Order: sequence, then C-alpha cells, then structure tokens
Amino acid sequence: MPSVLPPGLPDRFLVAHALDAGVTRRRLRHPSLAAPFYGVRSREEAHDVRALALGYLPKLRAGEHFSHATALVLAGGWAPDPLGSALDVTALPPIVRARGAGVRGHRSQAARLRLMDGMPVVEPAVAWCQAASLLSDRELVVAADALLRRHHPVLTVDALEAAVAERNGSRGVRRLRRALELAEPCTDSVAETLLRLDAREAGLPPFEVNAEIRDARGRFLAYGDLVHSPTKVLLEYDGQQHRLDDRQYARDVDRLDDLAAAGWRVIRVNRSHRGAARRWALERTRAALLERGWCPEASQMVAARRRK
Repeated sequence: MPSVLPPGLPDRFLVAHALDAGVTRRRLRHPSLAAPFYGVRSREEAHDVRALALGYLPKLRAGEHFSHATALVLAGGWAPDPLGSALDVTALPPIVRARGAGVRGHRSQAARLRLMDGMPVVEPAVAWCQAASLLSDRELVVAADALLRRHHPVLTVDALEAAVAERNGSRGVRRLRRALELAEPCTDSVAETLLRLDAREAGLPPFEVNAEIRDARGRFLAYGDLVHSPTKVLLEYDGQQHRLDDRQYARDVDRLDDLAAAGWRVIRVNRSHRGAARRWALERTRAALLERGWCPEASQMVAARRRK
C-alpha cells in the first residue's frame, strides 16, 4: 500500500514541490498517482478537458492562460474531440510560448480573462475567434451554435459580432464573418447544426430552427428542429434519447400523430444517416418541399445538381 502523501499537497501538484515536501520519487511513480503532464502528479485521472486543465494548472506560469478550443470547452461550448486531447495555453509577452506533450502553445499581446475554478480563461467570444485557426469552416459554425444554444446559452450574437469587429483587418476575419452569418441561435445539438448545414449545402431553402408549431386553431403542437412553415415540412434529428427513453418515445408518437393531423410532413434523420443515407434523406426532403409548392431559386438548383 502506498505511503500517505503530506496533507499540504493539493490534489494536483508539481513533482518538484512534492520532493521538497519529502515525498520519494518511488512514491511519485506509484500508479495511484496520475501524470497528466510532465512534472505534474494528480490524485485523479483526467477524463475531460476541465480535469485536464486543472491538471495543468500547477505548471501554468504568471502571464499564461487557457485559450482557443480549450477555453471554448471550459466555458460550456464545443470543440471537436481530437482537440480536447491537448490544451491551448497562451502566453503574454515576454513569456515564451508553452511547449510539451499535450499542450498547444500560443502567444498574444493582450487578453480579456475570467477565472473559472481558479483557472485564467479567455472570454468565450474571443476564444471562438481564436479557434478559427484550429477549426474547419463547418466546425466554426457548430462552435458558434453551441455558444448561442437554446438552453443556457453561453453568450449572445451581439457578443460574437463585437469580438469579430475587434479583429477587422486581421487574418481569418472573413472566415469568422462567414461562420457568424451561418450560425443560428436556439439550436439544441451539434447533430442538429450539421443537419442544417447539410440541408443548406444541398440547396434546400432556409429552415427556422426549433420553431414553434401550432395547428389551425392555434393549439401548440411541437417545437420542430428544422421547420419550413410555407410548405409544412419538418426535418427532424432524432437523438438517442428518442430511442432509449420510453416516455420520450411515447411523446414522440403522440407528437407525430398531431403533426400529421395538422398537415405536416415530417422527415426524420438519426445518426445512422451518413454519407449516401444522409443524401437520400435530404432528397426526400427536397421532394416533399417540391410536392408542397416550394419553388427553388436558381442558386439552390445549382447546389442540388452539384451534389448528384
């Protein structure tokens, strides 16, 4: 059984501090301690970005902070999973950028910071702008949607617009503006955003996001993921909760019956609809729109031909 660590050592600590406190190197190599970064030990394994950032905190120097994709996730936003395996650490001059396994080092002249669990983190709107250097165009839109989400949004469109405006003339600002034009407040999931972007790229008309649907008498029926009110076509993404939760499944059955009775055509998509299956689902959506009177513009017809 490993020896007890000195009570003065926090849950995450520098190896150098532990040695100074009398801990042996053999004890520091014991599997009961995790080594999230070189020169750091932790009493717990890091299973998410927050825990990983806390694990790096003992190494963080004065003038350094978490930024880019790491700051997005710490603020409650989204970044692709592969980016979460390393931390974005930004240094202010004259400090040299951080280096080492599990770290993406950056430099910046200035930063607006907030403390989160004792960690200095750049503001979410700035983090989104910074993350443009790491994310694809689609990922940048997904990240914006996650910040503007329907439930417990992290920030507002105005905040993102202000952050982009501050970068006028900077490299990559056009990508930021383009992503912000495509972003939608009130989304519920990454999958929903990707479905909306796929529909747009397929030349389908703009959909309302999580719009309220009522029948002819004004009775509330549902919130629809992607709603085209003029034709009463609803494109829905069904997540796992629709399959695994019995009560949710029962509500879905009643909801679909109510929508059908009110004249709505519902096309449902789930995670199995990828590649050719996703294209087929979008073609079914197009057919439903056309049957119900939608007249595509020339640009939408060109987009549709390109996908075939």
